[in-house]
Order: sequence, then structure tokens, then C-alpha cells
Amino acid sequence: MLAMKSSLTVVCNDFFVSNADTYDLSIDAEGNVSGEIPLHSLYAHAVVQLDLEENRQTEMVLLSQNDTLRVWVDNQKKLKVEGARCSSVFTGLDWLDFVDDGRGYLPRKESRVIARFPVKKISEYPSATTAEDRKILLNKLKINYYASMLNEMQVRKVILPASAYAFLSDIVFDDKILYASPGTDYLFYFLLPDKSLKIPNIGDTPIPEWKEKLRRRLAKIPYKPNELFCDLMAFSSYYFQLENGKLLTAQQLQNIHTGFSSGEWDKLLLLYHEQEVKTQSRSGHFVNCAEKGQPQTLEEILAQHKGKPVIVDFWYGACGPCAVMSKLFYKVLAEEGFENVELLDVTSPSLTRMDDWKYMKGKHGGWHYMLKDAELERVMKQQQAEGFPTLMFYDKSHQLVKTKVGQMSEDELRSSMQQIVR
Repeated sequence: MLAMKSSLTVVCNDFFVSNADTYDLSIDAEGNVSGEIPLHSLYAHAVVQLDLEENRQTEMVLLSQNDTLRVWVDNQKKLKVEGARCSSVFTGLDWLDFVDDGRGYLPRKESRVIARFPVKKISEYPSATTAEDRKILLNKLKINYYASMLNEMQVRKVILPASAYAFLSDIVFDDKILYASPGTDYLFYFLLPDKSLKIPNIGDTPIPEWKEKLRRRLAKIPYKPNELFCDLMAFSSYYFQLENGKLLTAQQLQNIHTGFSSGEWDKLLLLYHEQEVKTQSRSGHFVNCAEKGQPQTLEEILAQHKGKPVIVDFWYGACGPCAVMSKLFYKVLAEEGFENVELLDVTSPSLTRMDDWKYMKGKHGGWHYMLKDAELERVMKQQQAEGFPTLMFYDKSHQLVKTKVGQMSEDELRSSMQQIVR
């Protein structure tokens, strides 16, 4: 039984950053939990923090939609927490990989259902993982595992025989992978350029014709792909072309309009194409602040963008979340209403090599600053920022409206940008 003076805080998904969204649940003297947490992904990991009089304890848990959060204190006065449906599937930290934030390019099927934690006695909640949960999560395990193995082979420059890809038959490719398996993006990233599979470049080839070539290649594994798999491979081929800064040709745009068997792949690709057109229309500027005559401080940099709403993005080369936010910035900046917003990418020599700086940002427009190490450290300390990316949002008068440490969701980013263009 929990004492009267207690509170429960839950942080979902981005709990590694200081500005994560938190939700407070209440616990009465008999251990009844009440409250509600918005949960728009199928699965989410959460940190549960229990403040029990002067004692604070923290545990992590896997939650699913329409789940029940179970919290109790054992005989050793240790906090125990589980999501009644899913905690029995994976133990330890294994499940952290299964609710990764969907950083990829494939559409995420987000539900509008939220996870609800009604007022009930927590002792009445049994663990009851459904067969469907197990099926989805285990399929996700396979996808992430095989994608990581392909990545390892690529790093080691190992060319696998075609027969090594027989594992594809062990994966279920249905629409559930779009909202339950963000790692699917990476699987296609490694499959398409594989030297042993020799999948042809899609180029201006009509999609049905290219799919037939794909099927013939995969038959050598042997593997017989379903229509969704073929659609995803075609979609990914076009996307990676755009990702490399090459716009779709007129013939490709026509093929996309008529070539997919189902879904809204054509609309999504056209959206990505339009975003890349707008990105390339923004001229890129590289400024090394160590050079004579260049701005030396963040304040001097801001002065060069007088009258413009500004986002300052502190990043470094090996930062995965930074790369994710970079893509998201250019996507949202391409939307109507944000034309005057200036994005200032800022790094320093100790964080990012000069060659990597220009290579990683070279295909993007906007402003890219190589700030001196001491100045970047000063600003980060001033903002009490201890992680990357650190994002600072200024209105057109250059009043600081918001500072965010860590990744943001697309909706949160859009909302923050709307605050600085008012």
C-alpha cells in the first residue's frame, strides 16, 4: 500500500531530454491510480517516477494503447511498474528499440486513440499480452535485427550471397509495419543498393515494369515479395533519390502518378518532391567564425538576420537526433507561412570536422555557422543546455521565445515555429 503523500509522474518517449512532456497521475492511500496520458503511437516507452514522502524512485516501462499502468511497491520498498499488456513480452531494456520514434521517411499510421488509466485498484490488473501484440512486436524484432546485421555487413564491406537474404521470408510485410516498425525504413535503405541483389535503379522505368525486374532479382534468393513490399521498395527508391538532392524527373513524376497499386504513395512522394524543390531554392551560406571579419558571437550572428524570425540549431556530426531534426526542419520550413523563418545551423570545430560540416550540410540551403568552441560552450552554459540538438526559437525582434534540448515531434516543431511568426 502506498502512503498518502505520494505522486506519480510519467514521461513518454523522449524522456532522455530535460524538456520532455510529463504527465502527473494521482495515487490515493489504497493505491488507486487515476489520470490519463495521450499516447498516439501504437507502443511507447515511458519513465515512471514515484515520489513517496522523501523517497524518489524511477522505473521504465513499455506501454501500448488502451493499456493499463500497474504500479506497486514490493516488500523491500522498491518501486515496481508495468504495462499490463506488454511488459511480459520483453524484459530488461530490449523493448527500447521497439518503440523508437519513427525517425524514418515511411508514413506512420497514428491512431487517435489515447491510452487511458482509469481509477481502479491496481492490484486487480493482471498481465495479459495479446497474441496480436506478440505478433507485431516479434515481427518488429526481426526487422530491426536484420536491418542492423545488414548495416554491420556494409560497414565491414562484406558482400553477402543472394541466398543470405532468405530471411525476408521470415518477415511479415503488412500495413502494421508502418506504425509498429519504424526500423523498416533502414531495411530498405540497405536492400536497395546491395551489390549481390543487383536491384536495378528505378530511373525513368515505369513502376510496374520495375517491379517485375525486382521480382526476378529476388527470385534468385529465392523470395516471392507481396505487392506491399514491391510498393515500399519503389517508394524508397524515389525517396532516396530525393534524399541525395536529386529532384524527380518529369517522367518519374508521371510514373508515380499512375504506377502504384494502392495507397497514397504518389501523394507522399509529390510532397517530398515539393519540399526538396523549396529546400534547393534556398541558397546555402557557410560561415567559419574563425575567419577575419566574420561574426564572433551568437549575438553578432543574430544581428545579421535582423527583422527575421530565427531558429538556432546547435548540432554535431555524430548526433543521430540532430540529423533527424535537420530533415524535419527543412520539411516544416517548406510549408506556407514559414517562408521568412531563418534556420541557423551552428556547430564548432571540436564537435564537427570541417569536411563533415560542409558534406553534411552542403545539399541544404540556409545558414551554417562554424562557431568557435568557447563561444558555443558559453551559449550552451547560458541556456543550461546539456545535450544536442539544442534549439533556440527567436521572434522577429530576436526575443528568445523557447529553448528545447533534444528532438521534437513534427507537431511540436510546427507549434514552436508558429509562435515566432506571429
